Amino acid sequence: MTDIFKNKYEIDTREKIFSMSETLDKMKKNGPVPTKTINIVAKRRLTDREIIMCKSVFKDSIDYKKIWIVMGGFVQSLSGNAITPFGHIITLPRKDYLENPDFTIARPELKHWFMHEVTHVWQNVLGFQGMSKVKRVCRGEYFKTVKSPDASSGEDISPYATDLRGRDLYKKFNEFNYEQQGRIIELYFDAKFLRHAKPTRKHHQLSLKLEPYVLYTLKEFLENPNDKSLLPWS
Repeated sequence: MTDIFKNKYEIDTREKIFSMSETLDKMKKNGPVPTKTINIVAKRRLTDREIIMCKSVFKDSIDYKKIWIVMGGFVQSLSGNAITPFGHIITLPRKDYLENPDFTIARPELKHWFMHEVTHVWQNVLGFQGMSKVKRVCRGEYFKTVKSPDASSGEDISPYATDLRGRDLYKKFNEFNYEQQGRIIELYFDAKFLRHAKPTRKHHQLSLKLEPYVLYTLKEFLENPNDKSLLPWS
């Protein structure tokens, strides 16, 4: 009887077909190969401890149960910047989101950074319209570094820069812009609540020096954070 497979290539092909057929039969009998699924939760609510931390500054002016902390996309994760675009949503870079399931146990510099973002939630909730921020982005202000006596490095991104002992002396809270208000809240929180968290930090030492000026600026805010007249003019 003549073999229908006339050369080595045809014989090898036949063996591969038979082997594949046997494998498929086994898969039908045994079911699909088990797989492991890893679920990454891309958003979360504030923890109870985080709510207590936020209330230490903003009291009852925010509905904390509505706040979402969201993991940002590629571009945001690459830049390392948090974004609080509207309402109760805080979007964090992927690394910061995954590594900080509770900011009350985070490093001190991350704690006051987080409170900066909660300041933007407070602004949004009380009715601030963020078009001024869009205009600043369009003008390239977020890409320009300027001198800032109130920054631990002596420099800051243009919209964030303040000088509470100089040109901004005696200004009211609502005379500062969207980002500057966040910076001032950072300084207040660090000086008041992080005294025992790496107290030699440059930001903390600066916050202690600026504390009298910060308290003057925040006088009305600390009395009543529900007051909409405290919102930034720009």
